[in-house]
Amino acid sequence: MNSIDVIRFRRVAGICSVAVALLGAGWDLGGVAPAGVPGLPVGLAWEAETSPGLRQQQAAFLQRLRHADPHHQTIEKAVFNAQNDLGVILTRAVELDAVRPLLRTILTQLAQEFPGQDLTVIAYAPSQPPMEIGTARLHARTREMTYTPAVPQ
Repeated sequence: MNSIDVIRFRRVAGICSVAVALLGAGWDLGGVAPAGVPGLPVGLAWEAETSPGLRQQQAAFLQRLRHADPHHQTIEKAVFNAQNDLGVILTRAVELDAVRPLLRTILTQLAQEFPGQDLTVIAYAPSQPPMEIGTARLHARTREMTYTPAVPQ
């Protein structure tokens, strides 16, 4: 293996470790930091009609996501919008081939947190402004997951 292959392997291994952490049973629902704590890379965006119960669920999910990637090796920032869609800004270390499986893992966890709901996770590149990479959706009625890249790969 040359040095480029070694670097690529390490990046993929790091992304896989985050995916394993997301799927792991070690997610702690307790100890959720309140929304708006300064310095947290994972944030929330709500409109006025978002219910307090939904905000708490979103905050708990984002806290677990932050704990699954404490050094921000994969996810730079994550935000919910008023439609309960999750937007994630990925780090530069994430390769395009890893986006689909990562979003599928996050979508699986979202489905457990928000059962019976149609769900969407949108991945963004860490550019200014963030550029959309791809969108994963779960259709609650059919349980079908789809992934659509922003630019055909």
